[in-house]
Amino acid sequence: MTHTAIGWDPGGREWTTRPSGAAVPAPPLAGDLLVDDAAREAASRDLGRLVTRRPSAVLRPAEVDDIAKMVRLCHDHAIPVAAQGTRHQTNGQALAPDGLVIDMTSLNTIHRADGDRADSDAGVLWSDLAATLAGSGLRFAGGLTGYVPLSVGGTLSAGGISPNFEAGAQIDFVERIQVVTGRGEVVWASEAENRKLFAAALGGLGQAGIITRAELVVAPMPAWVHSWVLPHPGIDGAFAAMRALISGGLATEVYCMIVPPGPTFLVHAAWYEYADGAPPPDVPGRLGWAGPVQHEVSGYLDHVLKYSAIIDQWRQAGWDERRKPWFDVFLPGSRVREFVGATLDRMTPLDWSAPHGEGFVLLFPHRASAFRRPRLRLPRPEPDGLVWLFDVLNAAEHDADAGYAEAMLVRNREWIADATAAGGVVYPIGTHGFTAADWQRHYGDDWEDVVRAKRLFDPALILAPGQGITAAVR
Repeated sequence: MTHTAIGWDPGGREWTTRPSGAAVPAPPLAGDLLVDDAAREAASRDLGRLVTRRPSAVLRPAEVDDIAKMVRLCHDHAIPVAAQGTRHQTNGQALAPDGLVIDMTSLNTIHRADGDRADSDAGVLWSDLAATLAGSGLRFAGGLTGYVPLSVGGTLSAGGISPNFEAGAQIDFVERIQVVTGRGEVVWASEAENRKLFAAALGGLGQAGIITRAELVVAPMPAWVHSWVLPHPGIDGAFAAMRALISGGLATEVYCMIVPPGPTFLVHAAWYEYADGAPPPDVPGRLGWAGPVQHEVSGYLDHVLKYSAIIDQWRQAGWDERRKPWFDVFLPGSRVREFVGATLDRMTPLDWSAPHGEGFVLLFPHRASAFRRPRLRLPRPEPDGLVWLFDVLNAAEHDADAGYAEAMLVRNREWIADATAAGGVVYPIGTHGFTAADWQRHYGDDWEDVVRAKRLFDPALILAPGQGITAAVR
């Protein structure tokens, strides 16, 4: 029996592998439209392992036209569509129950990686793009996420946050994107062409279209990266150190990893040294730091891939099967210490990923003025000019209690309510369980613009149903 669908049966609302007079023929494709159990099962789960939603078919495109043709068919017959990269979500955001999943990783060509720009298919992994750029002495100017083997299109749909505190989000360093809209049109968009689509797609959670290709700003790669880890026993010392690193111009990257017991606050700083540039500062000396310090000098690629290697080891040992109810929120500078301190005080061993320890609690400061794209929501600007991303990326035991997922969702919603009261805004990559009313509050004054863009570029309301935004638009 063939595993490739040849048509869509509108009556039964299913794909068929046999000729039928009632079926709408599938368009001719260079890639594959799969309906076998293995392909559909793989596309039914994400990294969170909290939600399972099985699609009716999986498209593995060989070219962008494959996506456009299938989205047109899905538009005409109200078939839900979700694009998947590495499925690094935790609450079903990239799933399409009874719909079509598009495996973007089959579009993985780097068209250009030199001069002042990189031109990449959306299915390319950032780790591969970083290595290719490094071959030309370049790096992506927007900074890289902590875990780098993620798809370009995936992080550009969400925002993409790095420890480069002056860099904003990855979407702030995109010059131009190719998008397949919910009508099945292939459109290029930038600040100069199709501006509404450009604004709606970058950080837009897949609601206005599927990003299929991106032209990205690049910068010279540093000759060396100097990094320091300074362990602070208290929260106030950690915040003071991070603020001093930023205000003193002592680092290119700043973030804090918070670990039990105690907890201990591991302040990370990194300085990019260029062959013709300034030497690295004496970070411990400038901070007046007399405690222990880890100092390392490494090449750029080794530096940005360091934590990816750790997580890949976890994945080989079965980490993917752990349930991961991640919590992610942006906080204003005036309330971040209060919120983080109160949250740490009430965290349980489960929140700390005990006893296995395969999780992270992280804090990233960022210049608020560096963020420019409207779909990525942030707290209101404050005098200190900083916003902070706080992540509790915990993972369960393999034999977690049956009520674990629901209990963690309740926890996240309680924390989100407290963060919102403190002026915080959810970074919607984790396990938030947003309702229609939550999405309206999330986008605030921009909600009507979100609705207009959704109806303009996805009039059949078929794209990215797992986000839950469609239900709020209807």
